[in-house]
Amino acid sequence: MLRKRLRSAALVLTAMLASGGQAKDIVVTLGGDMIGPYRSLDGPADPGFDAVMALFREADVGFANQEGAIFDLAGFAGFPAAENGGGYPLSPAVVARQLRAHGINLVSKANNHGTDWGTHGLIATLATLAEADIVQAGAGADPQAACAPAARGTVVLVSAATTFPPMSRPVAPVQRRGQTSRAGPGICAIQVQQVGMATGEQLDTLRAIAGPLARAAGADGRDVRLGDQIFRRAEAPGRRWEMKPEDLERVKTALRTDQPAGTLRLFAVHAHETDGTRDAMAPGDFEPLILHRANEAPDADNPVPADYVPRLMHGAIDAGADMAVRTGPHSLGGIELYKGKPIFYSLGSLIFDFGGRRSYTAPGGQTITLPEGWYETVVPRLLYRNGTLAEIRLYPARIDPDAGPGGGLPHRATGAAATAILNRLQALSRPFGTSLHIEGDVGVIRPNYGLARNQK
Repeated sequence: MLRKRLRSAALVLTAMLASGGQAKDIVVTLGGDMIGPYRSLDGPADPGFDAVMALFREADVGFANQEGAIFDLAGFAGFPAAENGGGYPLSPAVVARQLRAHGINLVSKANNHGTDWGTHGLIATLATLAEADIVQAGAGADPQAACAPAARGTVVLVSAATTFPPMSRPVAPVQRRGQTSRAGPGICAIQVQQVGMATGEQLDTLRAIAGPLARAAGADGRDVRLGDQIFRRAEAPGRRWEMKPEDLERVKTALRTDQPAGTLRLFAVHAHETDGTRDAMAPGDFEPLILHRANEAPDADNPVPADYVPRLMHGAIDAGADMAVRTGPHSLGGIELYKGKPIFYSLGSLIFDFGGRRSYTAPGGQTITLPEGWYETVVPRLLYRNGTLAEIRLYPARIDPDAGPGGGLPHRATGAAATAILNRLQALSRPFGTSLHIEGDVGVIRPNYGLARNQK
């Protein structure tokens, strides 16, 4: 432990000497999902939107999750994919350049919409982002590149997804008759599965009812598999989530990769799964459950994440991450300080463009009404001083739900609207032991008075 502390102190000293004796403050601004926009951002002046984007322009790094594809459909040689994340969101290429001008310079691409337009669409999207000088992590030309860290200045991003269509995983080269194919592009995926806990008597009953449909599963063959659902013997009924160890280790290895002194590591995961079971969008007949879940998880508005999510976030920080962000849920989640490092369990959306429509019909035919909470968000501004988190300032915003020039875009919330959003975020963060103070229209977390319970 002493050796590790001395090495850390040496790194900080090196950074200070390189900057003339004083380490530079680093400001990181975080945003949630960008679903759209589907038209150019050029238009009439929009002070509310500009006030939100100023938080990104004024930061060293502005991060968000780039949810859909982004390329010009004219001349596109690919095709829409039969497996998708719930639709085919597609922004024109000009939007990438405009987002970059607004301060979005680092994005995650591991999400459930990565291959909506097939692997050709993913490649086209990555090319568009690169041309706009937006750094991405979470997707690549092969399994290694998909999970590789990517740097924007002094911030390195590792991005992964637990919610995705099966086809989104990258493929290693295949050898046939002395020849080797190219690798298949895809996203950095962490495979997860929900395990049903059942008593021995319940498992015996399940086997009897399922007959030949029940399969032995698990390392010792004692689990029961029915379709894609695993059941395991336990003292009491329940459920838990598990992550595939090899996928998890790949991500942790990326976080452990040596970086220059003074580098901050950001981990982002796209994870829809919650602790709830109520399903407002039940799968249709003949709709594969795994593909249906790539769109929306049950109880999507439940602010309590599935039990694997905190384990994943804590593991990422233990592996070297300085901050962790969960994207995917459309509504806000709580904030935790784990060992003094922030975890944002959901920032909702930064951009949510549905063209003024207040309902959504999934590819399976299910229709849901878009709730008010999906149009509220916060934009965290993190200040790091000498490599240590000094302060988090949380700027509440309201997304315009209507059609028109500002439709789908965030606008700074003030007064009662800001207080309501911050009060909700305060309540969501309380179970994590986080103290969130409200100062005017801004929420503030300072580690010296906002320490979480998990500090050891």
